[in-house]
Amino acid sequence: LQTKCDEDDDTLKDDRKLESFKLAVSSMLATAMKEQQTFIEEQFAKFEERLDNIKAEVTKNSVEIKKLKTDHKGLSTQLTKSEQALQATCCKLEANIAELEDRSRRDNVRIINLPEKVENGDAADFVSSSLSKWFPTLASGKMEVMRAHRIGPERNTGSRTLICKMLRYIDRDRILRAARGSRIEVSGREVRFAADYSNYTIKRRRSFSQAMETARKQGFTPFLIYPAKLKLSRGSEVHLFETHAEAEDFLGAQTRNVLSHSAITYLRVTLYLKYI
Repeated sequence: LQTKCDEDDDTLKDDRKLESFKLAVSSMLATAMKEQQTFIEEQFAKFEERLDNIKAEVTKNSVEIKKLKTDHKGLSTQLTKSEQALQATCCKLEANIAELEDRSRRDNVRIINLPEKVENGDAADFVSSSLSKWFPTLASGKMEVMRAHRIGPERNTGSRTLICKMLRYIDRDRILRAARGSRIEVSGREVRFAADYSNYTIKRRRSFSQAMETARKQGFTPFLIYPAKLKLSRGSEVHLFETHAEAEDFLGAQTRNVLSHSAITYLRVTLYLKYI
């Protein structure tokens, strides 16, 4: 019996130890879980804080980027305006310089396709003595040639243009008017006369070449007005154009109108012949 009692006491002690162990383990687990939860909450808090900081930084950067875009757009607009103003100023200055150069050349006459060496070393004297032969209508008045020279170095092919400077502008004008209705030949070569302009003005006037050719085919009489305007006349019609693009657009419309009128006329004639 005593032995039985001792065994029961041992079992009771073991149960108490087991219960104590369970309580200790539960306490340790509860403490560990609480610590882990606290750690996780702290980490989440830090993460949220960092996320808020990132959001604030992104918002700040977005505002700055938007401001930079606005500033860039304003600067781009300002730069475009400045560039346009500078370009307009440069064009105006270029035109003014060209006008000054044209004024300095206003007494000059260009003689084109004149055979080389026909002047025998004295170009001014040759031109002065030849003008009355080339243009008999000018023989009544003495025209004085101040100086004359060929342009550029001598070439193996072709002849250099000869420029002569008249003493009076009116003489230069008379020569050009007389040349329009005359065919002058020297040593079997046709010689042409033209006003002497700056390269800038020449380039602008040459831009009308295609339009002038088209205009002649359409029955217009083209005429260039200084510095570079195209005048077209046909009967009572008179048209003036500032740029070659305007002239070409006008002539293109004229061509389309003629084609359309021709097509309508052809259709009418065809229908008439079909039903007569």
